[in-house]
Amino acid sequence: MTIRRLPLRTLITAAAVCCVCAVPGAASAKSTLQVGFLDNAYASTDPVGYWQDAAALKVGFVRWDMQWSEIAVTKPKDARNPEDPAYFWALTDQFVRQAAGHGLQDRVMFTLWKTPTWASSTGSTKARATQMPKLKDWRAFVHAVAKRYSGTYTPPGHTSPLPRVTAYETWNEPNAYFAFRPQWQNGVPVSPRNYTQLLKAVRYEVGRAVPFKPTFVAGAMYKQGGPSSLTPVQFMQGLAKSKAKFDVLSMHPYNRVPSLGIRDGARESRTNPYSISIGNFETFINVANGIFGRKYPIWITEFGLQTPAPGISRAATYSQQARFVRQSIAKLKSLPQVERAAWFLIKDDPPKDGHWYTTGLRRSSGTKKPSFGAWQQAAAKLKRSPIK
Repeated sequence: MTIRRLPLRTLITAAAVCCVCAVPGAASAKSTLQVGFLDNAYASTDPVGYWQDAAALKVGFVRWDMQWSEIAVTKPKDARNPEDPAYFWALTDQFVRQAAGHGLQDRVMFTLWKTPTWASSTGSTKARATQMPKLKDWRAFVHAVAKRYSGTYTPPGHTSPLPRVTAYETWNEPNAYFAFRPQWQNGVPVSPRNYTQLLKAVRYEVGRAVPFKPTFVAGAMYKQGGPSSLTPVQFMQGLAKSKAKFDVLSMHPYNRVPSLGIRDGARESRTNPYSISIGNFETFINVANGIFGRKYPIWITEFGLQTPAPGISRAATYSQQARFVRQSIAKLKSLPQVERAAWFLIKDDPPKDGHWYTTGLRRSSGTKKPSFGAWQQAAAKLKRSPIK
């Protein structure tokens, strides 16, 4: 079977306003920090290199972007059936089998998102993959995913079941207009309410399809808001108002200014931050605890630091990126609620259509940046990774 490469995503910046309430007492959700990566392209096109690097970098978990618009380009006739021929599972099957084979059984997290045109709630043939989907179609897709990766499903032509996936994150950066629409209607924020519907469907469908207790991850929030988007704080306030239920809160604390490294965010308000980065991540934790009235475990399911390349402004130097890696892992290890942190890309994307990402620990040519060694040194101070 020909294996297609999943498309890469676009990162944008914006602005915002927020508020916070007092933090009530609650038990800490402390566990030893695990570090990992999100890099669908590298894992798909060079799995040998990817897993060698994953072992060298001592990963404790991995994230996989489960992009519905690529898995089901055309509408399945029986969307709840994972064997429907419209579904393309090859890359995901390969990844979860290899993860289990490298010691990461139960340490894969799926992020389910991206609406196929045929499932868009707008009904338009030109609808974007960021549009709110029809709930019936979303539920069917989630069921098919959960059934296939329940640990009990053996695909046709195989003699053993696919490994189970135990953690499910709903959507990607749903507080941002470029990732989830609509954000507002008639001056009222609607993305938290719509997101809560998606989250509720994931909890219901996955819970029915698997014979174990899965972990439901919510948030995956972009670092800031803007004229058409919500700030992380506004979005969390909306989730609380909508009575969203989940197990883990997730965030994407990218720098606004990569060259500032760990200092980015240091001047932000501790009660009304404009943007969330590693530099002011304690603020995010305190604000979240106040909004939800409890201390959720927190997973950083995506972060990184851009290095120099054409078209990338205020990038960090290679040495600054290496320093940021060491300082970030040390800081996150010291924050009791932070359980996991996933870096975006082991290997830089090659330039394509004027868009590319240089957060990797390797250049697109494959040569290592100083941050590769820095990551190894920092990860060596964490609890021993199960990867092999």
